[in-house]
Amino acid sequence: MKKFLFIVFCAAAMAFAAPEANSAPVATEAPAEQVPVDVMQEELAMRDSVMQVRDSLCAVEKDSLRKAVVVEEAKCANWEQSYQTMKQNNEVCAQALGVAIDVNEKNKDKADDERKKAATMASTSFMGGLAIGLLVMWLIMK
Repeated sequence: MKKFLFIVFCAAAMAFAAPEANSAPVATEAPAEQVPVDVMQEELAMRDSVMQVRDSLCAVEKDSLRKAVVVEEAKCANWEQSYQTMKQNNEVCAQALGVAIDVNEKNKDKADDERKKAATMASTSFMGGLAIGLLVMWLIMK
């Protein structure tokens, strides 16, 4: 229905817009036929209704686009907040991981030192036993 009204309006506008370019100029012009007032008022009413429909469509589209912009702004704010939260969580996790690695390295160093001490004590005790054994052997052989 809207398209039909628009087509009728365009046809009427083209019919009244200008005379045809191919028509030959007449030396004596006859008085132009007057369009009845009823027809003119109907055409103006049709044009006004078409313009009103187009204006309302534009208003609806504008409101729709404004709402879409508001929704996109809300999404953007939500994504920004999520990004900041994830960034903060990542920093906390990185710090916790760093502390855990440091503690693990210290525990590993302590375990290595304890193994070295145990190996040193075992070899010292073995050497001490050999020394005492040699001393006893020397005393016996003497």
